[in-house]
Amino acid sequence: MTAPADVASTVCPQCQDDVPAGNFCGVCGYHLASAPGDGSQWWRPRTFGAAPAEAVLRPYLASSLFPQLPSGSRRPFRVIFLIAAGALLAAALLRMPAIGIAAAAFALPLLFLTYLRASGADRDMPRSWLTLSALLGLLLGIAWVLISGAVVARTYGVPVSVGLASHQLWQAGFGPPAFGMALMVLPTVVIRLLRPRSRDSLDGFMIGALGALAFAAAATLTRLAPQLVTGFVTHARPADGLLVEAVLCGVTVPISAAAAGGMAGIALWFRRGRGHSGRVGLVLGLLAVAGLLAHGVLGVIDTARLADLPMAAAHVVIMVGELLALRLALQLALLHEQHDPIEPDRPLLCTHCEHVVPDMAFCPACGAATQSSSRESRRERRGPLRPRRDGGSDGVPDPVDGLPEKRYPGYALPSANYVAPALSRPRFGRLMGPWGIGITTIAAVLAVVALVLTPKVVYYMCPPECGKPPTGIPVTSLPRFAAPGGQFSVAYPAPGSAYVITTADSGVTAQFTGGDGGVMQFFSEPANGRSAREVARAVVRKAYPNAKFAYEIPNAMVGYQLGYGEVADAWPQNTSASYSRVRIVVTAAVKNDLALIAFATGPYRAFGPDFGPGPPSGANLQLAQDMGKYVNSFQWSGDPPR
Repeated sequence: MTAPADVASTVCPQCQDDVPAGNFCGVCGYHLASAPGDGSQWWRPRTFGAAPAEAVLRPYLASSLFPQLPSGSRRPFRVIFLIAAGALLAAALLRMPAIGIAAAAFALPLLFLTYLRASGADRDMPRSWLTLSALLGLLLGIAWVLISGAVVARTYGVPVSVGLASHQLWQAGFGPPAFGMALMVLPTVVIRLLRPRSRDSLDGFMIGALGALAFAAAATLTRLAPQLVTGFVTHARPADGLLVEAVLCGVTVPISAAAAGGMAGIALWFRRGRGHSGRVGLVLGLLAVAGLLAHGVLGVIDTARLADLPMAAAHVVIMVGELLALRLALQLALLHEQHDPIEPDRPLLCTHCEHVVPDMAFCPACGAATQSSSRESRRERRGPLRPRRDGGSDGVPDPVDGLPEKRYPGYALPSANYVAPALSRPRFGRLMGPWGIGITTIAAVLAVVALVLTPKVVYYMCPPECGKPPTGIPVTSLPRFAAPGGQFSVAYPAPGSAYVITTADSGVTAQFTGGDGGVMQFFSEPANGRSAREVARAVVRKAYPNAKFAYEIPNAMVGYQLGYGEVADAWPQNTSASYSRVRIVVTAAVKNDLALIAFATGPYRAFGPDFGPGPPSGANLQLAQDMGKYVNSFQWSGDPPR
């Protein structure tokens, strides 16, 4: 390839082509002003191919998720994203789950669909591919939460004193999110196996990101749907927990999902350009795998039960890392993939810098990749909207085909001004209308569902609404745990009961496998001069840092020793588990500077007169029905037998 005869030319140090003299090589995108031998030019870190004014390793959201928009067309999308963030914040502060769920699950997916329409990218391939990707993502997202959500939720109370075992941390923390991410990219893999004709890397990004966003939306809706049963306004839950949930479900999860799905699509659709080694394809594959594995790391963070703010910070850090990885993948693909045929003698309007430049793979003026715009846009700008030399007449050029025209400066072309139809930018009103109608409709539907499902306050009178009488065989004997050194002993559920028993030097853990599930623990720890109240509250903070105090248990006793007890609630933040309100019961007593502690946790349950046999739990915890006989079986060393 050679530059036009009447345009200054230079030899590109990277591709060795004779190209028009400019800021960038029009063939390979090399920054011609770089120092010779600059090895970083294979990924050109200072000029992003889809937004030349930005560096690659800067976490700009709009140019990362909407790469096929011209730089000047992204502002309305930024404004809409801020509006969505404001709706999430308001829903959390007002404790309105219906509005929060609508914004968290659907704000970014609907905005992504709006972007596809505004950029013309939805016309680059049969829409059946996009529909298939979205439908598969929705179905797989629902199935994943229904299958894995309850399994992960059962680990919320396991265990307090001895810590989560490594195999449990792997199974409950890393395993479900990693498996979920594999399901998330399955629509992209399926469509790739169907061998679509379109093979631009950004086509793969579009399919992968759309499928991942649909998966995340369905998973979020399914996971948070139980909140609708709590009513239109959730009075019991703290606002700070709802704020963190809004950040996770409405910001970090969808953005991370779009980034991971987009990277998978880029890796699968990438076609190597001429003269390039296979290392770019390898790097793209590694970036995609790393993006998926990052979600497994988030699962471990969720299971570790950090306080709300550190957990949210960890999610944000990983989201930013995935966004940077996506930008690097986009940059490598745009620089090294197979490009459209080059016609350096013909003019083309660059939508980023608004110069008329030679029709090449990269803009010689700003370095933008021509393939960073949709094929629909490229066809129009190479067809009826192709620039032509200005005839020199004064005034505004005459419209062509009803489109107003504008003069643009030429660059790396024969010296002249050029005339082309004025660039059409997406208007905020036209974008906000469909997006706002979609979000408002979904929020209204969920609000109606919440109002219909809001439980009415039921008042019982006993008699006659006393429930079923207690039945069963009285406890005659139970196995007993004795601590090493004989400091204390305690009874625990017998073999063959609905418990899985594990013991450690500090005590016994009984995981309930029937009914609602849950965990009981009976253990000791040195009091170190603390009161029973201080010990109990420290135990709750360790297990559930964000628990909300409900009430104090009056006259609480442990081993017939007067102590302290309390009931608390927690709403664990876990993007892999079903939404759940966890009820916590803890009692403790101190004697001889040794604290003996009984701890139980499980799903909150509102008991009614239809429950039976046996008395209901006043603590709204099924395990509390079975807890009492073990609590007062505690004995300190030296206590008389009983």
